Amino acid sequence: MMKRWLRLAVLALLVALPLAAQQESVAPGRGQTLADTLEAIQQARVVTRVVFIVAHPDDEASTLLTYLPHGLGADTTLLTLNRGEGGQNAIGPEQGQQLGILRSAELSAAMNVEGPHLYFTRVVDFGFSKTLKETLEMWQGQALEDMVRVIRTVRPNVVVNGWGGTHTGHGNHQASGYLTPLAVEAAADSKKYPEQIAEGLKPWRTELVLDPVRAQGPQDDKVDYTGSWLVPADEISPIWGRSYRDISLEGYVHHRSQGVTPNLNSPFIRRPYGLKHTTGGPASPADFARPITSLTSLIPVPAEQPLAAADRALDQGRAAAEKLDWPAAVRSIAEAGKQITSLENQVRQSQDSRAANAAWELDQVRERINHALADAAAIKIVSNSDRSELVAGESFSVRAEVVHRADTPAIFSKPSLTMPSGWSITKQEEKDGTTNFSVAVPAGAHTSHAPGDWMYPFPPAMVSACTHVEVEGYAFDFSAPVTSLHATTVSVLSYPLRLVPPIALTVEPEQYVVVEARQPKQFEVFARVRSFAQTPSKVTVGVSVPSGWKAPQPETVEFSGAGDRLAHMVVTPPAKIVAGNYELKAYAKRGEEMIGTSLEPLPSLPTYLWSAPATISVHAFAIAVPDHLRIGYIAAENDAIPDSLRRLGVEVEMLDANALAFGDLSRFDAIVLGLRAYELRLDVVASNHRLLDYAAAGGTLVVQDQRPAIWDALKPAPFPATMGTTAPRITDENAVVNFTDPASPLLNFPNKIGAHDFDGWVQERGLYFWDKWDPQYHTVLSMHDPDEKDLNGGLLWTRTGKGTYIYTGLSFSRQLPEGNAGAFRLFVNLISQSRNKTR
Repeated sequence: MMKRWLRLAVLALLVALPLAAQQESVAPGRGQTLADTLEAIQQARVVTRVVFIVAHPDDEASTLLTYLPHGLGADTTLLTLNRGEGGQNAIGPEQGQQLGILRSAELSAAMNVEGPHLYFTRVVDFGFSKTLKETLEMWQGQALEDMVRVIRTVRPNVVVNGWGGTHTGHGNHQASGYLTPLAVEAAADSKKYPEQIAEGLKPWRTELVLDPVRAQGPQDDKVDYTGSWLVPADEISPIWGRSYRDISLEGYVHHRSQGVTPNLNSPFIRRPYGLKHTTGGPASPADFARPITSLTSLIPVPAEQPLAAADRALDQGRAAAEKLDWPAAVRSIAEAGKQITSLENQVRQSQDSRAANAAWELDQVRERINHALADAAAIKIVSNSDRSELVAGESFSVRAEVVHRADTPAIFSKPSLTMPSGWSITKQEEKDGTTNFSVAVPAGAHTSHAPGDWMYPFPPAMVSACTHVEVEGYAFDFSAPVTSLHATTVSVLSYPLRLVPPIALTVEPEQYVVVEARQPKQFEVFARVRSFAQTPSKVTVGVSVPSGWKAPQPETVEFSGAGDRLAHMVVTPPAKIVAGNYELKAYAKRGEEMIGTSLEPLPSLPTYLWSAPATISVHAFAIAVPDHLRIGYIAAENDAIPDSLRRLGVEVEMLDANALAFGDLSRFDAIVLGLRAYELRLDVVASNHRLLDYAAAGGTLVVQDQRPAIWDALKPAPFPATMGTTAPRITDENAVVNFTDPASPLLNFPNKIGAHDFDGWVQERGLYFWDKWDPQYHTVLSMHDPDEKDLNGGLLWTRTGKGTYIYTGLSFSRQLPEGNAGAFRLFVNLISQSRNKTR
């Protein structure tokens, strides 16, 4: 079994720190417009629940997920098995768990437009997998257990197996298709996962399972849709005045980290999507749109008349809303709520074995009625805290105001707060129509978690503001999360409330690379100490060092309240640093509390704080680097390699559009194109001829992995080379590497590369290898995944004019930030070929 840099684990930091959505335009079904209200009323009249299951964020069938809630009113849920941690990032530096957080936020924003609820399991995307067997081994049964929990929680009438019938391609996709019917079966078996039953979940038998009928890839143009129901994606919504496809694309575009925007007009994206029963025959819109009256047979008391009355009241509410008669709409929707509440009360008094399930069904109906009623009355709670980072033992303030349509025939209570156990309101006062609270957080408070919190994109709000609403005898509670608004010169962002430690510290640089021949006499450590506490404090800052190293004297910084302080410390290593990996561990001591972690916003998601150890890694190894090696680097926003090279002493200059178009490129020993540069920077495409001319004039041009569709369309290399539709890759990071040409200059100057230089690689060997190339290219390496043939398109080079052109799909972007010595040595060889006098 291949090992990956990610292992099965709950994303503890992800669960611990909730996310507040960034400011977005109001999406269909998420506002309080006339259209929103009409849609909410329609959804209250439909009782079908649908769960759609896929493997990754951006796997979802957006047109289907848009049409089901917006077109048919179905209560739709997307279950995505992992958070996409093993993918790439086109917009920023986040990788691994950080990328999983970013992609969770992107998918949540997409669903905010498309309409479904969103759930996850605890399994991790460990990188591209080629087989079902490998994925199942890596996930170790966790996916199935969690899928069963979600099914028992949602209780779907219909499950759509998003990867049903998939037996090739990504192993995660195959696993999703394979596990879905097993999960449906296990969810109905009370003997499976009895601990879930003990928690209060009930076995659930899904009535209908559907498989997709759709193209498997861009080249799949022979799909037989006979016997399937096709999603009417191009039908215009009578409420929104837009096609369901257009609405879905508005949601799908949120997958920015996956570089989806260039593909939105792709014929593949716009191909039909069909559904069929796993037992044969097409699906039908009626499968997803059962009326409220269909619950009659499930309820152990006379229910036909009250259900019909509730449906009529909702229809009357819709008619009133269409006339903009909001008081009448509110009264009619409330009447529907009264009918359901009365029926619920009768059911709860029943001794029939069906009563518990019937009460649960009616509760779901009532929740959707409440949503429609809140939309019709335009109820909103404006609730803001004076800060987002809360410290145990301190207080914070909340301002809350209930707003609604002025003519709403309802009584609204003053807002109250829902908070964790032990938290208390120390002061409450009314002023100018708002309620102001002072809240005390007890000493020793911590973030609590429910057993299934991992299912959600981010955990529930820590503090919510609530109001009790009564409309002519019908009552319900309306709540909204308390957030904190942070304004900049260009935006206003809404941040969640979260418990944080009183102190955090961030150290720079994140990494030192020590060249054995040029060992430093000292290491500088720059620390930013941040106090989240509002009270004055003295904090001692220091660094713990490896045995034989000399630590600096700790420094003391003082705070009058919240804020930042900077500290500068110097670590002295031994006279000779033995090759190996070391850590410098920074710490901050406040009273008796010792803290050694940072808490910083993610670059691509500033509303999320990421916690990590405040450590600096030191990697010492033998490597030859030519003196004053000067590199021009072409990067998008997602490349950590330039900083890694600078740590070696390489002179790196970032090339912008003007430098590419008009600058003197001949001053560089090499020019490097970062991953996906042709796709993410149009100026690179425009200046490609200058790059090829630079190489022909004697320079070295190194091109890192580019995506196949872009590469094959642009043909940017000096001689023909393609990746084709297969996009060859090596997913086993431990795959044996053989040298096809041991005498290649890429393996011998300035460093002699051996098999040991491929030890300790993470996640993969590489991706986006060439599959065909002109004979003028020379191969260097060959490798293969288990049970597959050798691939030698991962590193190739050719002479072009007086210079050198190199293409590599090896995953240097993952290895260099990890401090892998062999990857550093090989990459230095690539960028040093202009200095090779024997070429």
